[in-house]
Amino acid sequence: MKVEPVRLRRTWPIDSALPPVRPADDGRKPPGRRFGGASDPAVERRRAAGSAAAWLAAAGRARDSAGRLADASLWTRRSVWSSDPEAVAGQAPDDAPLAAFRLEIERTARTQRNLGFELAMHGASVIEPGRHAFRLACAGKSCALEVEIEAGDTNLTALARLAGAINDAEAGVRAARREDRKLRLVWLEVTGSAPGARGAFELADVDGSAVSASGIGTASIAAEDAVFRVNGGLDRVSPVNETVLDPGRVRLAWRATASGTYDVAVGYDADAIAAEVRTAVSDIDALAGIHRTSAGSLHPSLLRELDAAMTSEAAERLGIARSGDGWALDEGRFRDAIRHDPERVRLELAGPDGWAAGVIRTMERFLVMPAEALIHPAMRDAGTYAPDLSGGTQVQPAAPASGWYFDSMYYVPNRL
Repeated sequence: MKVEPVRLRRTWPIDSALPPVRPADDGRKPPGRRFGGASDPAVERRRAAGSAAAWLAAAGRARDSAGRLADASLWTRRSVWSSDPEAVAGQAPDDAPLAAFRLEIERTARTQRNLGFELAMHGASVIEPGRHAFRLACAGKSCALEVEIEAGDTNLTALARLAGAINDAEAGVRAARREDRKLRLVWLEVTGSAPGARGAFELADVDGSAVSASGIGTASIAAEDAVFRVNGGLDRVSPVNETVLDPGRVRLAWRATASGTYDVAVGYDADAIAAEVRTAVSDIDALAGIHRTSAGSLHPSLLRELDAAMTSEAAERLGIARSGDGWALDEGRFRDAIRHDPERVRLELAGPDGWAAGVIRTMERFLVMPAEALIHPAMRDAGTYAPDLSGGTQVQPAAPASGWYFDSMYYVPNRL
């Protein structure tokens, strides 16, 4: 077997003089380093300066939003909670006492309504031609009315004349002509102007057949007053579906379809408070996001201290919980807590030792920290970043930093 000679190619020697990689003070890989190469120190210092400035600005926003939770005006606002807000609603003025009520609706107030016969729209009038006299009694008053039906009138025309005679009297009722164009039917609807028993009315023929022939003399819905009880007390009667409680400080109203028992409570304005808590949590979440996106240029203890301020049994009861890498407000849990135990929520959220106070203290610690305490230990002796005369960057000798020159601005942590 013939062996072919192998041609050897000359190669360049491997340069063993690679730049040393200095380990971080805490034994971990320094921030900014990437596998496969070293990053530019100037870029690292620019990142550190920008991250520190962003952290302090965000800490100031978080402190301010948490501070609004302790504003007394937020806790003087009131809202009315109902176990069925579609059926029962209420309102209370600011500073109204916190209170709970049980409303039992035996009967709702109704407005009387009389529905006439459905008649062929274009058929000959069922009310005979001629003059018809009838009587309308409402709210203790009686008035005599007349309507003239002409020969050749259709039901559509005759009912229009009858409705006009009733409405012109202005006697506490309104008549309206209703139509079903598809079936070509027409009828009159007569409704009391006042709700409850005080709006009851009667229509009766005196001479003629206008009322009986049109069918408007019979009530389809009778006028009734509302009957209800509060906290198991005696029956109360109202001509309307509403009442005033707690010497006029709480007003409740319910739909005509409401029936049964409803729980109602006057409490803190949960919507307004939840909105402020959402803002505070969002600002703190944004602060944590700055740390996560700083590529390791911020001190890891900052995130741990932030986590300690956000994590507590009180925060969990209030519905402030972790969401991914940050935090969010569980509004369902928060609203349940503020409804069932409003005073506890106020103390745990906005009291002197509450969640907001703890967040404020933490943010204020961040804002007065010396600059070198904000950045990663590996960056502390790396120097400061400043623009040079040519508009580029240069590294100044390492020194304990109290701020950075960044984009022609001098950043001082405790002034941001």
